[in-house]
Order: sequence, then C-alpha cells, then structure tokens
Amino acid sequence: MSTSPISSNSFLSSLQTSSSSGTSGSAASGLSGLNNVNTFYTLLVTQLTNQDPMNPMSNTDLSAQLAQFSTASGIQSMQQSMATLTAQLAQTQGLQAANLVGQTVVFDNNSLSLPSSGGTAGGFTLASAAQNVQVQVLNSSGQTIDTLQLGALPTGVQTFNWDGSTSGGQQAPAGNYTFNVSATDGTGQPVAAVPFGTGKVQSVYLNGSNGPALQMEGQSSTVPLSSIVGVM
Repeated sequence: MSTSPISSNSFLSSLQTSSSSGTSGSAASGLSGLNNVNTFYTLLVTQLTNQDPMNPMSNTDLSAQLAQFSTASGIQSMQQSMATLTAQLAQTQGLQAANLVGQTVVFDNNSLSLPSSGGTAGGFTLASAAQNVQVQVLNSSGQTIDTLQLGALPTGVQTFNWDGSTSGGQQAPAGNYTFNVSATDGTGQPVAAVPFGTGKVQSVYLNGSNGPALQMEGQSSTVPLSSIVGVM
C-alpha cells in the first residue's frame, strides 16, 4: 500500500489550526497548551512514519521545526505569566485604594464638593511667586458665585478654604462646584497655577483594566486612583 508524503510544514500548519480553535480562559489555556504539545508530537510521529523514504526530512528541517514549536510554546507561557502578573497588580492596587477609605485625598482636578453643612477646601500649585492670587468658584452652569482674594503667595503648593457662601452672602446649596485660579506677579504678568481638588474617600470601585476608582463623599463622579497626588 502506497502512502502520500507529508510536507515538512504540514504538521505545523495543522498545529496552528488546532491551536486557533482552542477554548479560552485560564483553565482552558493550560489544557490548550497541553493539547498543542500532544498534537505536535502526534503529527511529528505521523510525518516521520509517512515520509517519502527516498526524500526523508533532513535533520536541519527537523531542528528548525522543533525550534519554531519551542518559540511558540515559550511565547504562550510568557503571555500566561503576563496575564497572571496583570491580575495580581490589579488586586494590589485595589487593596492600596481600600486603605484610602475615610481619608481626605488630593487629586488632579479643579472640583469642589460642598457638603450640606460647613465648607470645603481646594488647592493649586504656583509655578512661581505671585503678588495677587484670586480663586473664582463656579456653579454647574459655569457662573462665578464667589471670588476669594488670597493676596500674595509663594511658589509651590497652596490651599484655600471656601465656606460655601456666595459673593452675595447667601449659602450655596450642597453639591459639586469647580474653581479657577488666576495669579499675577509684581509686574502684572500671569503666573501659571495648576489646580487640584480634595475630597474624603467614601468607597472604592474596581474598574478592571482601567484600575481602581475612588468615590468621594458628596460627588456623583469617581476619581481614578492614578490621579491621586497626596493624602491630607
């Protein structure tokens, strides 16, 4: 009985086809890897058994195909290791974020959260010393409801308190507000000011690949853990 010769790349092609139809998931990935090894050796034995006796596979071809399989297997193992590392990193970040619950943090934002009673605080960083610094508090419509005169301030991180009252002396309703900082030096030239917000962490949400997000008291939106720049 005659047999048809098998090409030197046929079993690698079959192996790739078999691999592409595998199951997904961490448990299935391990099973798929084991199936790939078994399939590789089965196809290799089949190829050697049915090869043309007058034109057998050379040692060079065999070594090349073994090297290709070893490389593919190594890449698969590395991908599984990276997936495990990513999951562990996300878990670690979640635990770190949980430690912030109940604490007042500083984050890269210009938002203010005014509670039902009392005031709130914000901050900013000055690129250089300023002779005149003003903070404008804006409502959700973008209207300025109060202006704080902070006077002269040095370079670096600055904070301010807003008691929650408007420029007309009325108490602003509880909710979310924003603020803008304008600063000038002794010659009237503008000084760069980068605002940051503060808030008390109420809870933590794990957002998968986006990383943990913090829910602040009195705020409807969350703050990414990556935007936290300090703890007060």
